[in-house]
Amino acid sequence: RCKTCKMIIMNMDIIPIFFFAVISTGLVKGSCPSTCSCDDVSSGSRIFCQSKYLGSIPALPYDTYHLDLQFNNITAIDVQFCKEMPHLQNLYISYNLITEIPEITFADCGQLYR
Repeated sequence: RCKTCKMIIMNMDIIPIFFFAVISTGLVKGSCPSTCSCDDVSSGSRIFCQSKYLGSIPALPYDTYHLDLQFNNITAIDVQFCKEMPHLQNLYISYNLITEIPEITFADCGQLYR
């Protein structure tokens, strides 16, 4: 009947597959953790997760440059931490349950202010 209609329907079937592929390859920026509040600005994401009773650091957007994790129950920071957020400049982790941070933890944090 309607060849154009059939073509449009076929193309619409491809959209979810394309969207999944883009997300899987990391081309779409990560989202704000549901327990945090976030500001997206031209220079990246500012993440505010203070006083959220977090036991660990949640998955964060790749372009995070400001991260406030103060007043939580975080016990450790993964040594791969900065590889997941190479643009990180500001990190606030005081008032957590962290007792030791390995020396190499921030080795890949080239943008982090010291």
